[in-house]
Amino acid sequence: MNYVGKKVKHAVFGSGSIVSQDDQGRVRVCFLDGSTKEFVAPKCFESFLVLQDPVARAEARNHIEKQEMKEKAEAEIRKKEAWEQSLNRAAEKRKEIGRNKEMKVQSFSTVSAFFDAQKTNLETEAGYLRATGGRRYRLFDGEHIAFSGDKHIYSFESDTELSMPDNIGITLWKGDQSYAATLVSCEDFSLIAAVSSFIGNTVPEIEFTSEPWCLLYDLVERTETIRSDPSGIVKSLILEGRQQVDFSGSVRKGQELALRMSREEPILFVWGPPGTGKTETLANMVLDHISHGERVLMLSHSNVSVDEAALRVLGKDRKQSPGTLVRYGYPRKKEVLEHPYLSSYNLCLMQHPELEEKHKALIEERKHLLRSSPRYLQSGKELNAIREQLKQEEKRAVQRACFVATTVSKAIADKTLYESTFDTVIFDEASMATIPQIIFAASLATDHFVCIGDFAQLPPIVQSDRAGDLNADIFQYCGIVGAVESGYGHEWLCMLNVQHRMHPDIASFVSRRMYHGLLESAPGMKEQRSAITKASPMPDECLALADLSGMMSVCTKTKDQSRFNVLSALLSMGIAASVANNHEVGIITPYNAQSRLLHAMARDLMENGATNHKITCATVHQFQGSEKDMIVYDAVDCYRMPYPGMLLSSEQNNYANRLYNVVMTRAKGKMISLVNVEYMQNKKLSGMLLFRQLIDLLSIQSHRGTQILKEIHAQKIAVATDRSLDKRFLEDLSKARNEVRIDIPGQMDADPATIEKLTAVLQELSRKGVTVVIRAEHKQKLSAELRPMAIENEYIANPVTLIDKEITWFGQPASGACFIAEGKPLAVWCRPIVRFEGQHCAKSLFSFLDMNSTIDMDDQKNEQGTYDTFGAYVRGELQCGVCGKPMMLNKGKSGRFYLACSDPKCRTFVWVEPKMVDDYLYFGNKNGRFCPEDGTSLTAGQGKKNVYVSCNCGGKRHYWKLDEI
Repeated sequence: MNYVGKKVKHAVFGSGSIVSQDDQGRVRVCFLDGSTKEFVAPKCFESFLVLQDPVARAEARNHIEKQEMKEKAEAEIRKKEAWEQSLNRAAEKRKEIGRNKEMKVQSFSTVSAFFDAQKTNLETEAGYLRATGGRRYRLFDGEHIAFSGDKHIYSFESDTELSMPDNIGITLWKGDQSYAATLVSCEDFSLIAAVSSFIGNTVPEIEFTSEPWCLLYDLVERTETIRSDPSGIVKSLILEGRQQVDFSGSVRKGQELALRMSREEPILFVWGPPGTGKTETLANMVLDHISHGERVLMLSHSNVSVDEAALRVLGKDRKQSPGTLVRYGYPRKKEVLEHPYLSSYNLCLMQHPELEEKHKALIEERKHLLRSSPRYLQSGKELNAIREQLKQEEKRAVQRACFVATTVSKAIADKTLYESTFDTVIFDEASMATIPQIIFAASLATDHFVCIGDFAQLPPIVQSDRAGDLNADIFQYCGIVGAVESGYGHEWLCMLNVQHRMHPDIASFVSRRMYHGLLESAPGMKEQRSAITKASPMPDECLALADLSGMMSVCTKTKDQSRFNVLSALLSMGIAASVANNHEVGIITPYNAQSRLLHAMARDLMENGATNHKITCATVHQFQGSEKDMIVYDAVDCYRMPYPGMLLSSEQNNYANRLYNVVMTRAKGKMISLVNVEYMQNKKLSGMLLFRQLIDLLSIQSHRGTQILKEIHAQKIAVATDRSLDKRFLEDLSKARNEVRIDIPGQMDADPATIEKLTAVLQELSRKGVTVVIRAEHKQKLSAELRPMAIENEYIANPVTLIDKEITWFGQPASGACFIAEGKPLAVWCRPIVRFEGQHCAKSLFSFLDMNSTIDMDDQKNEQGTYDTFGAYVRGELQCGVCGKPMMLNKGKSGRFYLACSDPKCRTFVWVEPKMVDDYLYFGNKNGRFCPEDGTSLTAGQGKKNVYVSCNCGGKRHYWKLDEI
């Protein structure tokens, strides 16, 4: 724009005219006082000069806006280029240092040395599991869903996410009564078990224990048998893998090539990134080998993946006669359970219908017989004979089948399989298997062995850190990972390189970082996923970042040392619920505790009819193999944790990157990460981490604070950052029937009128007999009216209220707490208020926040010179007899109260006695304390387990526990 001749005005120099303008945008102004000055246009018109002509002023404003947009676009391009360069530098660095450290996986010069090492590793892991196992897990909502062979199949729900191998032995416990069972599968928070006895059509609640180490000892036995006479395939896998690196070529690619290599080569590794058609390739291989007269065994870790593969093979060739394709073991998917002949059990029933009819008749007859009658005993023998006959028929069906699909654990434990041989063995999800499992599977193959998997995703799960290389996968052992890292090919490797799942922007991100740029998207993927990407929340963003910095986001540990974050869980669920009626959505989190809390919320929403689609919530390990339209990633970690957990930050064996790669590649069209960006940046996460690179890429355009809340439009979840929900909070409180639990970190941040209304409601509830418990981080900062209702607990960190264990409020009553990190206060500029309705969420938070812990940690006297609670009296008046430090009131796991020294180095403790409590009741008041119910005097007494306090009314006495007085 030409500004020459335009009239301007300057605050200091007065009026003037623009007399010249150069190519760089500099303008020269001649003022009325005769002076001349230079300015840079058009920026000068925003600060120094005012154009006198309104039209020129508008044109300048428009010019400035266009320039700002141009500069912003150029900045984005520079940022993207810098990010691309950082990725390239990181890739070069990885080549130099060996990101996966695969060369440190032990190699062996003899077969015997290999088996010696693996036996030691397996026995070490088994010993560790045996020493640390034995925990009982609670199951509920049990339902009898099928009868298979000699086992009754039951489905159960769990309040704990379970991660155990399929087909291990478990024991169900109803009190002291035990039932032998087999774990069919664990998926999310559900469990399928095959039980040897009928335990009812419904089972409201039961416990179970597992013995996963038994399967490891079985594997030791299998490998010791292989040692004595290893096949050529086994020898090659153990000794020759690292010799197959192709230094003159690159990674070979394509489904057709993989199919041809599976026919021509004795050993094949198929590298299948997410969405590249691993199951389709597997099914094509099976049918191809069968058509050449071969017998094929397919193995995988979970019953679900085995079912998927069996159904895919059947779907591609339905002309196969019954018995050609056999699913052996315990199916998980309904389509297999109900298929007339795909499962080995259903096949036997179809071939022997008379046995099924006789079995049903005997079951019905026994319902009407006395257990002590001779006929009851005889019918039991007849049932066992039928079951044994069916079991033998199943084994014969497996021996006759051309294709058998089962789990690797079933193959290890079942003689029908481990004493058989097959022309071809295909191992799916091989990167999740331990090397001994792979070697065992290879020993069953006479001609061809195929491993299908993705070494950029989850590695084998190993608990002991002393089990050698048991957590290394077969791709690492054979040198495949090292070859790919260095840009070479491998004679045994073929990659499936075209993905059909993800939006190309998601695929491109993981391709650069995890797949060396080799992963491509199929044509049209962007258009196929556009409906998901364009949808709210965060429309037109397939990769989005919700930044919890500056919010009341607190990370806390449970008693079992897992991590959870209340606000992060509520916001994750709010975002997911906003789209669950239109799209399939899943929430993934690194920590088991957060997964349990999210699962509880999802159950509440389903039971309340708030969502049409189930919101799947699980840890990364449980999500392997799944896909959803949208994925919400809840990172959890933030203050007050001193550092992020290993699941987010571990670079050992590229572990954190492999986990986050699984997270990202579950999403078809949109992935939203909830992260406290300020915390992660302060903790200086490694630039090699995929998680860190995504934060760097998205942090400038991230959604923060009130922006996040605006994205939540879900039933049963109300959100705000102002006082608009105060009235509803008081209404919820006033309707409480049984109890109200309130946690207040820091001090309340409310005006006197609001505190007065809250106090009046709580006092009225107390008069009605509703239990009101306030736990405050600093009790003395509460109002004089609220203080008598409160106890002090210095560990309170979340502003949470639970009403009747049915309604959860976060941020009410309003808290003014802030965080201290490395000695500095961190500003909290957004204090969300969230209301969530549902008993599962409230009960989980009651447990996670340990809200049953109501021992007063205060040691200050009140205005009358006494103490408000017995806990405060103990801290203020009683000293340790050994070191002289203050004593503290504590409650043991059994519920019994005791006094312990406040110095953790001094482990002195004494049981509470009635005299101690009486001393408190009469402290500072010679007349003692009086019952709030009837006004009579209080006294302490000794019960069977605990000291208690009761009144002396002579009629119906009132009783209190030591943390209630």
